[in-house]
Amino acid sequence: MNEVLEEWPATETVFLTLDLECDYGTAITKNRYDAARRISPLVEFLEEFDLPLTCFVQTELLDVAPEVIDKLESANTHVEFHPHSHTHPRRSVADLEFEIAESVTRLRDRFETEPLGFRFPDGAAKTSDYALLAEYDVVFDASLFPSWRPGRFNNRTRSRFPFRHEKTGIVELPFTVFSEQLRVPVALSYMKLFGRPYEWMIHNRPPSVLVFDFHMHDLMVPPAFDHLPRPYRLAYRRRRDEGSDIFRRLMKKLRRDGYEFGVMTDLYRKTEVSMSGQ
Repeated sequence: MNEVLEEWPATETVFLTLDLECDYGTAITKNRYDAARRISPLVEFLEEFDLPLTCFVQTELLDVAPEVIDKLESANTHVEFHPHSHTHPRRSVADLEFEIAESVTRLRDRFETEPLGFRFPDGAAKTSDYALLAEYDVVFDASLFPSWRPGRFNNRTRSRFPFRHEKTGIVELPFTVFSEQLRVPVALSYMKLFGRPYEWMIHNRPPSVLVFDFHMHDLMVPPAFDHLPRPYRLAYRRRRDEGSDIFRRLMKKLRRDGYEFGVMTDLYRKTEVSMSGQ
């Protein structure tokens, strides 16, 4: 039986997580990195407001756009890097062990990333994947959306709080959803999709802890937008040019409201302490 916390091991804290990957992830077949290459305004904003960041990096970026990583490393703010791979279109055709091994090896060779976390594309992590993560000395996963996405996952009965997988010891740090009743992720793409009413709710009734997810293509519109399949194009058209403003408004509001900001390693360590004290 999994060891599950009944609440977050922190209060009024934001954990910013950037999926630093190809434009629109698995939605298009050819990997492009135009949005990632335009990272300078984000770096400047993080520095101005002293906001730490956790990056889940598609390791292909180390080869095709190393300057993006260099800009984040030189930033005057704390940035953590953890493995993330988007090199496969769907997990049904992916060699998951290769993806995990390659990502972990590349990131360990490039960065000091201990304790080491992982994030699967599209939230497509299964319980059986934890054994592979443990084999490569990954200690936490940050892939679970405790919500529902048609055709991808149905996690509406899963815990909204961290838990430890009994057989492997892997700790899962799920994305934040708005509430038990409204299991909509508190993420930039969902704030754009559901519009101003959802943004208003997050501003006025923010969850106590936010594991907040965003992508560079949420902040700006890369040319790859024109190559999206029609359903994705319709979804990403919502407030398509407002992503950066939405993100900045929320971060400034949370900072004014007294929220602290941390990285996912902080959350993992807090979770370990809470579990040991249960």
